[in-house]
Amino acid sequence: MTTFIDYLLGGFSSGAVIALFALALVLVWRSTRIVNFAQVGQAMFTTFIALIVQQATGSWFLALLAGLVAGAILGLIVYALVLRPVQRLDTSGSIIATFGVLISLQALAAMIWGGEPQSFPPPVANDGLEIGGRIWPISWYDVLVYVVTAVLVVALTLLFTRTSLGLSMRASAFNPEVAKLSGIRVNRMLAFGWALAGVVGAVAGVLIAPTASLSPNSFDILLIFAFTAAVVGGLDSLIGAVAFGVGTGLVLALVTGYGEAGDAPIVVLILLAITLVVRPGGAFGRGKSRAV
Repeated sequence: MTTFIDYLLGGFSSGAVIALFALALVLVWRSTRIVNFAQVGQAMFTTFIALIVQQATGSWFLALLAGLVAGAILGLIVYALVLRPVQRLDTSGSIIATFGVLISLQALAAMIWGGEPQSFPPPVANDGLEIGGRIWPISWYDVLVYVVTAVLVVALTLLFTRTSLGLSMRASAFNPEVAKLSGIRVNRMLAFGWALAGVVGAVAGVLIAPTASLSPNSFDILLIFAFTAAVVGGLDSLIGAVAFGVGTGLVLALVTGYGEAGDAPIVVLILLAITLVVRPGGAFGRGKSRAV
């Protein structure tokens, strides 16, 4: 029983980071109706920028701030130079464009920083906490990850449900023509959505970097897990992305603990396939309404 609890505690931390990447995917989907497969590439690139600031200043929080700014700027650049020119095409064209962005960012990062893994020091201790005379697989750094994830979820939920900006973003994504007639600057809303997703992705990258090595391809596997969490939870649901992001982390921890580490991606893909067959809209997705 103790071993089972250890696996669950270890899965919560990784699940929180997966949830953040899933949140970034949902943000782009809700604001542009595009699945951004370049999200992990953007997060990786901005995390390298944050690492440069950390090495220069010795401050993790300044590095995080630099990552946030870089994430927003990179999101705007990707939208303006890549996605906006192809937004008149069908969805497949936009998806292919995001894959192109991912490959380009990985190649550019390899040219600038090389392919060798680099370490990113955490701001607080990452050692297991001693409680009741026992070392548990949870650290103060894990607590920091939980708090940041919770704050982002609450802030984004309020943004999309309680502010005119969030409602304008959703209107621009669902029906751009009607939104324009209502006086909404659609292109500005779409650009803001990409910048916001870039910020969330940067947070996820900076948070996961201290627990793993940083390289141009270090976040690739997270794309599978985050995409699965976003689809299973429902691409329109922030709560679903978080719930199934954490759930995916728990599943991975249990599969890795009781089985082979290589089986984890297979289990996640099976979960994705079952969801697409049984409930394509996701667990928290809204069913399509039909006007008569």
